[in-house]
Amino acid sequence: MCGAVKDGGGEGESTGVGALLRVFRAAAGTTLGRPILQREVADALHRSERWYRDLEGGVITRPLTRHELDTIGTLLGLDRVQRRALFLVSNGGGLSSPETQEPPRIGDELRLLLDQQPFPAYVIDATWNVLAVNTSMAALFPWSTAPGANLMRWLLLSAEARDQHLHWEADAEVCVRMLRDAAVDRPHDPDLQQLISDTRQNPAVRDLWTRGAADFADHYDGHVLQMTLPLFDGQVTELVTHVLQPAGLPGCRMTILTQRAPQEPASRQAVPAK
Repeated sequence: MCGAVKDGGGEGESTGVGALLRVFRAAAGTTLGRPILQREVADALHRSERWYRDLEGGVITRPLTRHELDTIGTLLGLDRVQRRALFLVSNGGGLSSPETQEPPRIGDELRLLLDQQPFPAYVIDATWNVLAVNTSMAALFPWSTAPGANLMRWLLLSAEARDQHLHWEADAEVCVRMLRDAAVDRPHDPDLQQLISDTRQNPAVRDLWTRGAADFADHYDGHVLQMTLPLFDGQVTELVTHVLQPAGLPGCRMTILTQRAPQEPASRQAVPAK
């Protein structure tokens, strides 16, 4: 059966077509406030209830058609990323093939762009390994310059990240959603599977995997991080992520962190003259 991560509650939770359909159907029922029965999905697909039960049970293993994907997506209220995930699982993953890709190399032109950013900026590969940082990033996050630095491992596993992220659980939840999405895109990537396995050693991360089984994210562009950083003497700082994808480095991302100006407390705001 097509699948992205080991089925049956393994390291990345079950993500075969049938398992994912069960998760999505349960989530849709929670949203609607009532269970959505297998019969309802079968009727929408103009199939028998037994056929759909076999689909969720893993007996039917053929890829879903575009019509079937659209019908299920509409009935269960799936968003763009969830529909993409269902398509990828149904077809055995995406186009990424880590076995045939050369290791990414930061060219002089990308290095120039990175170094000329006035804001903290970094480049990561498809598995969130840090490939390059500029001086502002190194000053703000010294961990990013260490050999083998990995964004996911730092944020999900380090005590430093939990101390610095004011809303660590919310930020970690976004990371888990991206890992779940990457898993259905690259089901045979051993580095990705190892990353998922390692981060799930943290009980809090494992709980996020379990609670958000229907949630996927394919980017973190525009995500706002509230942090307390040593460079700013522990004051609350809001950083906004801006994600670019270098055309010459498929799967890699360049992220720029801009800082929001602190908001004045309401009591300090100027009172208009009467």
